[in-house]
Amino acid sequence: MSLVLFDLNGTLLDPGKQLPVLQRAVQLAMAHTLAGDFRPFGELLEAAGGEVPAEMPAYDDGAPALRQLEKAGHRLAVLTNSERATAERHLTGAGLDTFFERVIGTDEIGAYKPERGVYLRALELLGADASDAWLVAAHDWDLVGAHSAGLRTAFVDRGLPAPSTITPDRSLATLTELTI
Repeated sequence: MSLVLFDLNGTLLDPGKQLPVLQRAVQLAMAHTLAGDFRPFGELLEAAGGEVPAEMPAYDDGAPALRQLEKAGHRLAVLTNSERATAERHLTGAGLDTFFERVIGTDEIGAYKPERGVYLRALELLGADASDAWLVAAHDWDLVGAHSAGLRTAFVDRGLPAPSTITPDRSLATLTELTI
């Protein structure tokens, strides 16, 4: 039984037309984390010219993949740059909330992914060890951070750049291909 952490925005949930704003907000989050200055993600979305969406739909392969992993006995959790309350609301709206034992927003940690300590703190909160934990994400930068913290990684192709500086443990066309 492994712990499988999922990125939320762009991996489980489809940001649609909000993707460019989301990507800009993530860049700002990274810059503020490097500067030692944590700001709420909603504030960064606004600074990027957007706002926190009322809802985001799940990708079609999300629920079947989560059901498959749950049936195999894996622990499932979310680690997101979104604030925890926002992430929980979006998961509920997308019908995926019941799959996860915990949703960890970076507002609980005070830093943003891909900072190595974010993944380590998430593991600590979940009482897990990196040697038996995975991060599943569609973002190369997220996988680089998880890899640096000792987690195994799975890249799901959502049309974003694949990791080029690390080799993910799994590369998937769809989430339903994930086996652990």
